[in-house]
Amino acid sequence: MRIKELTYKWMNWSVSELRFDKVNLIVGKNAVGKSRTIGVLNLLVDIILQRKEASLYDSVVYRIVFSVDDDSELIYEFTFANGLVVFESLKDNKGREYIFRNPNQTKLYGELVNPPSNKLAISVRRDVVTYPHIEDIFIWAEQYSCIQFNAISPSVVNGISPTNMMPYRESLVSMFEFLDETAHCGIIKDMNDLGYSIEKLDVTKLTNLKILNVKEKGVSMVLWEDALSTGMLRALYLIIFVYYISARGEKGRTFVIDDFCEGVDYDRAIKLGKYLYQYCLANDIQLITASNDNFLMDVVDTRYWNILQRNGDAVTAINIHNNPELFEKFDFTGLSNFDLFSSDFIARYK
Repeated sequence: MRIKELTYKWMNWSVSELRFDKVNLIVGKNAVGKSRTIGVLNLLVDIILQRKEASLYDSVVYRIVFSVDDDSELIYEFTFANGLVVFESLKDNKGREYIFRNPNQTKLYGELVNPPSNKLAISVRRDVVTYPHIEDIFIWAEQYSCIQFNAISPSVVNGISPTNMMPYRESLVSMFEFLDETAHCGIIKDMNDLGYSIEKLDVTKLTNLKILNVKEKGVSMVLWEDALSTGMLRALYLIIFVYYISARGEKGRTFVIDDFCEGVDYDRAIKLGKYLYQYCLANDIQLITASNDNFLMDVVDTRYWNILQRNGDAVTAINIHNNPELFEKFDFTGLSNFDLFSSDFIARYK
């Protein structure tokens, strides 16, 4: 299952018309709401998994469409007002209703129930057989991962940084050790394809500490993970993580990266962007990235873009689903992908 559409409102601030595909790139000018939109996705997961008290999100409105398969969708909506649930609905695209809730009553699969006023109905009734659609949403949330690219550092790769929003909290070493020799060879090959001349990766135990050793071709000294260059560390972390996801057999995972490729040079940004998008497409991982990196924009097909625009507190997305003619006309201009973002083409079209 993957997220397909998202609408959100908090106080006067809102984001709407976001449409997601198997892989996605969110772009927009500075301060338009890219990171905040990523935060909306993170908050959604926190609400579903009850990681925070309801009072922390006070008054919010969510509408999410999940794509279950080629023909099936789940539409989930809920509203918190002053920390209390005043509306909740779960139905499919065939018109079947599984949850309906208002201030007066709550129906769960047709039966009257009485969930706590500050808890979502899906959060208090989990049963994989009786309530399979609720379980689908929980599995999506549990398999959701998010990280800020420019925050990948030795503390993150050791699984101790609060900026790491991944659910497992495994370190780089533990993920690497989970993988077999075939995966290790694949990681080395992929790193070499990105331009990092790695000859060998292995783990050394020092007393109670395990470290990942990196041996580069033609270099006598072996490097520990915290001695790697920033670019190499971030690339290695992402590659090991997606191999780890695949090895766990968790199909339909969602992987979100904010500020993807920020601070990476031209050649590596292009190669890393192509690599990650192609890997996720081939391995059934829904990828959502946010970036203003022009190198990355030029290698990600515009049909996967959400271009954010802001008018006061209202953020809307322009994408191929709500503006197909705009993207079709742009394809005939011969301009680079980045020009769609940086030029006045959108303003002239509108």
